[in-house]
Amino acid sequence: MVNRTFATVAILALTPVISALAVPEPAPSPIGLAVRSDAEVEVQPFSFVQWVEGIIANPDGDNLTPEEAVEAWEAANNATENKVKRDTTEWTRDTGLVPLHKRVSCNNILNSQAWAPDAVLCINYLARLGTTPCVVNGFSQFCRQGHAIMVGVTSGGVHSSWCQHIARAGGLIMDACWRADNTVQGSEYAWGNGNIAVHIAAP
Repeated sequence: MVNRTFATVAILALTPVISALAVPEPAPSPIGLAVRSDAEVEVQPFSFVQWVEGIIANPDGDNLTPEEAVEAWEAANNATENKVKRDTTEWTRDTGLVPLHKRVSCNNILNSQAWAPDAVLCINYLARLGTTPCVVNGFSQFCRQGHAIMVGVTSGGVHSSWCQHIARAGGLIMDACWRADNTVQGSEYAWGNGNIAVHIAAP
């Protein structure tokens, strides 16, 4: 009787422990798995200047398409409080690649803004022309795509620059002048010939 009573007490004493071990943990909520705070989301910085350089260096390389470049730009700029820092650069004929000193002029002339995604198509086209000369005699249109044009303006005479240099200027304009409504308008001098002012605007 004593042994049986002891065994019964022992079993009763172990029951809470066994029950605790046997109860499975509740499955995590699917919503809980999907939710991440803004601080945990990593957004890659994006620069059109760097994108253009990748195309120039290797046109057949693993470069983003114009559509993907637009998506990358929008993702970076929709990050928390727009705090994604872009590595924006400029080029000079004498010193090569140097930090940007805000030479780009952004304009907001009513009804003259280009549709930014169309301007990206023009920049891609010109970058892939490589060392093909883009010639300007006072005024020349380098590209027209949808609701965007890229043109070159000189103060007089005939001037020429590689089309990839025109694309580089376009990349700088995009980095500096893309507006929240997906329009862009601005100008910058071409690398290789400071006599050519490159403009992005509406047709």
